[in-house]
Amino acid sequence: MKIFSEFKRRNVFKVASVYLVTCWIILQVVAVLSPALHLPTLFSTIITVILVIAFPFVCIFAWAFELTPEGLKRTYEVDINESIGKHTGSKINYLLAISLTFALGFISYQNWFIDSADDSAERSIAVLPFEDMSPDSSQSYFGDGIAEEILNSLARLNKLVVIARTSSFNFKDSNSDIREIGKKLNVNYVLEGSVRKDKNQLRITAQLIEVSSGAHIWSQTYDRTLDSIFAVQDELTYAITQALKLNLLPEQVEQEAGMTKNPKAYELFIKGREFSYQRTSESLQQAADILQQAIEQDPQFHLAKAQLFMVHELASYYGGFTSEESQAEKDRLFWELTTAPDFPLKTLVTAVQAEKNYKLERSMTLYQMAYEQSPNDPLIQNVSTLSLDEYQDMIKRREQILRTNPQSQINVANLVYLYLVAEQPQRAEQLLSTMNTQFKESSANFIASFYYYYAYKQDIKKTLELINTYRGEPNAEYRRVKSSVNILSGNINVALAYMSDELDQLPDTSEDFFNAYLLLLDLETKGKLTEKQQVRYRQLPVTEEFQNRVQASYKLEQGDETLYEKQQQLAGATSAEFSQQVDLYKSEPYSYAAIKKFKGDDRYARELGSAIEPAASACQQTQNKLSWTCAGYMYLVKDDSKINPKSMFNRQPLLDYDSIGSETFLLTSPRFYGLSQHPDFKPIATSFINSTFGKWNPDFAIDETIVSNPQ
Repeated sequence: MKIFSEFKRRNVFKVASVYLVTCWIILQVVAVLSPALHLPTLFSTIITVILVIAFPFVCIFAWAFELTPEGLKRTYEVDINESIGKHTGSKINYLLAISLTFALGFISYQNWFIDSADDSAERSIAVLPFEDMSPDSSQSYFGDGIAEEILNSLARLNKLVVIARTSSFNFKDSNSDIREIGKKLNVNYVLEGSVRKDKNQLRITAQLIEVSSGAHIWSQTYDRTLDSIFAVQDELTYAITQALKLNLLPEQVEQEAGMTKNPKAYELFIKGREFSYQRTSESLQQAADILQQAIEQDPQFHLAKAQLFMVHELASYYGGFTSEESQAEKDRLFWELTTAPDFPLKTLVTAVQAEKNYKLERSMTLYQMAYEQSPNDPLIQNVSTLSLDEYQDMIKRREQILRTNPQSQINVANLVYLYLVAEQPQRAEQLLSTMNTQFKESSANFIASFYYYYAYKQDIKKTLELINTYRGEPNAEYRRVKSSVNILSGNINVALAYMSDELDQLPDTSEDFFNAYLLLLDLETKGKLTEKQQVRYRQLPVTEEFQNRVQASYKLEQGDETLYEKQQQLAGATSAEFSQQVDLYKSEPYSYAAIKKFKGDDRYARELGSAIEPAASACQQTQNKLSWTCAGYMYLVKDDSKINPKSMFNRQPLLDYDSIGSETFLLTSPRFYGLSQHPDFKPIATSFINSTFGKWNPDFAIDETIVSNPQ
């Protein structure tokens, strides 16, 4: 207790108290003035460190020195009877009282006169695209890019619920009130801003708004040069975390690994990334060109390389490059990324590459790792969820994604599909109603609605109405659907005219019409086309290679593998040679392997086992409700592959979405060998075809007197 009394006598406690309160006031002043004076976030860190380091020295000084009428003296030089420590202590008390008054006044001012984040509210935020205020209004991509980088930085903080880019940016150029946007996105805070870029000069204005009140709880303007863009993004992000009372240090807010420090490369990157989001063949070509320029500016720009890899991956669905071009680029970029630091998009790239090489367990692990690293990235959200091997897990994940990405059309469309497979049509219909309200002319809404009316309801009238009233982008999915459904419904002339017009304008889109071309070949072979229709069909502007592939595929559908075997030079091929010579991303190799197995040679079926095991597993989980191809998968991977046809014909959804009209070949196609060996199959299949396709177009009806099993 003696040492405690001595501390008290020498006023150490009082000096320490005054010092601490004064430090708090200084830090509050720094926090207020730093943005106004454009001071870097490091400045507040330096001030804090200095004040902390000074604290023990202040205490030592109070212990070692005493204020006397003659001035400062060492404490041991002052006689205890002559000490005026009590008088000095009273003065310190006054200083402490004044400091506390200032502190309480500042706290009261903050609480009563300054809007701030509600401590009880969930820390959920949406970052809207920053408005382009540039003189020529040509820098929209730049404002979007800055907003996205801030969004990504905030999303890496576990303390925040951050709405994904897809949903936030859906309100770009919207005139809706911020409070209305916040309610639609189910967040408590919205960040909006603007960017003015003129040559090398930047002005970034940002404001954080509380949704419930519409109050601005923080706002700031930053005048910088392009060279300091990375620092200002960090400053802005840190300021937001402080406004939301997250109590983070500046160093906890950092740029994503793989990002460049080159301003020119960065500007090219965000421009190229913006093109990649449009997902058309033309935009993907532009994205690839601009991203390559960014990499040339900074060869160590790993994030741009990963983005370029995904552009070429998307091209396999949306066009823009041949499969050979894209695969060569993906292989090159993958190997360049092996030496890069880890970041979410690199993990996704590695997962995609592992899947392409049939390292399926490895790819599934990497997909989920990418999701854990960046659960708010829309692309990672969708791809990683598709890789889950349990359908109930897929439904649960997609329902979770609705919280952070409520405007994601792809997620909602996939959830519609999952609900229908899981026999939850009411929930699917609720989502379709939402999509028709919010995304009426979107391609995702079109595909989800098509799946519902065509595959689930088998309502050809509603399906045709959907196709004819669609006013959105006529992409590959639309071309495939419109051509095939018109043929299935008997509108042959409409389909031929549409295919001819599209192929004249877009010669590279022949693959989109593969199903339609196969159906037309079937009708021609059966003598169901008029002479005029035959002429128009044969004059469709497609390559000889495409025609040969359709011919071989049609023969396979009839159970005849000889033409395909000749084209692919498979006669006498080993199983390893077979997998190397064929394109495993097309359906023909699987039909060929099924025919060979049916004829007693199961080498090729066993070779394909690892490639189709995940799909076969999904079929088993859903009791073969996914599609008719489940019968083909099960036939290839199982020794005893007989499936009761009654279960397949009683399921919903009943029609395939991927291979539209493939069910017209039920009685002959090798994909249905697992069903056709059952004694009940023939009458059930014939009745099914005649009650659907035969009803829509009598030319597809089956004459039961000539039906035969595959030979």
